[in-house]
Amino acid sequence: MRDNFQIWVDAVCEQVRFWPDRKGIAKELRIHYEDHCQALERLNYERPLAEERSLRAMGNAQEVGRALDRVHKPWLGWLWEASRWLARCLAVLALVTLLWTVGWESLAERTQGELAWEAPPAGAESVELEHGTLWAAPGDVTERDGHTVAEVRLWLQMRDPLGTGGYACMRNWMFSYRDEQGELPLQTRDPLTMELTPSRYWQNMDSGSRGWTRYRQTVELVLDSPPRWAEVSYPLSGGDWALRVEWEAEP
Repeated sequence: MRDNFQIWVDAVCEQVRFWPDRKGIAKELRIHYEDHCQALERLNYERPLAEERSLRAMGNAQEVGRALDRVHKPWLGWLWEASRWLARCLAVLALVTLLWTVGWESLAERTQGELAWEAPPAGAESVELEHGTLWAAPGDVTERDGHTVAEVRLWLQMRDPLGTGGYACMRNWMFSYRDEQGELPLQTRDPLTMELTPSRYWQNMDSGSRGWTRYRQTVELVLDSPPRWAEVSYPLSGGDWALRVEWEAEP
């Protein structure tokens, strides 16, 4: 009776004009047929008789097919298929646009930075900005060329990768730093002599990572003496705030 059932299924599916749905309809009909057969077998019907009675109970193939055709309307089916293809095309277009904008190298860098995110330490100071959260914590303190170099570590997590500000919120040259002796300027060169600022300045370090919503950066403060504390602020954010980092005094 399995051959007869397949003939019946084919006759049903021939009535359904939207052919992409035929495979799914055939699968559902077979599940219903098998369930009916198993129910009869539990009532001690022999398998051949159970199959015969189950097929008879499925009804007239043409009538069932026409009823299914009314449900699986061709115009609705093709509209659904068109919407799926449109969504795929838009996704491809978005990916191409993204790659055109940031490039493969930047795409890989940002994805790697997002996955390599390390949460700020528990004691890090934080502030809620308009589009994300910024943390600051003290880093290592070393001696170099007769100066004290103190690290300030920054973490930024954006709530939306496309939010206003984005990576610009970590443009370090827009930050301000000060310690107990006053403001620290960004390291610069004298326009005439091209000499670097001799002391008491801050500078970017190469270490850090940027992702799509998560960014890490380390800044060096070059000082005349070991630091006690430093404050980080961002005047262009429009808020009156400052994050304080403090170094433990040597015993």
